[in-house]
Amino acid sequence: EKWRWAAFVDQGNAFNTLDFPSLKTGVGVGIRWISPVGPIRLDLAHALDDDGGVRLHFSMGPEL
Repeated sequence: EKWRWAAFVDQGNAFNTLDFPSLKTGVGVGIRWISPVGPIRLDLAHALDDDGGVRLHFSMGPEL
C-alpha cells in the first residue's frame, strides 16, 4: 500500500479582468509513493488545446 496511481483531467486559465477567457484543458497520469518523509508524486501531463507536448511534474511532502 505504499504505491498509488492517479489519472486526472484539469481545466482552467488565469486572468486579471472580469472578461472570462477561454478555458484550457489537460489530461495526465501519475504515481505516488508514500515514503517515510511524506508522499512523493510524479505526474505526466498533456495539453489538449495546443501542441504543448508532455510535461513532467515532481512534488514531495503533504498537500496543503
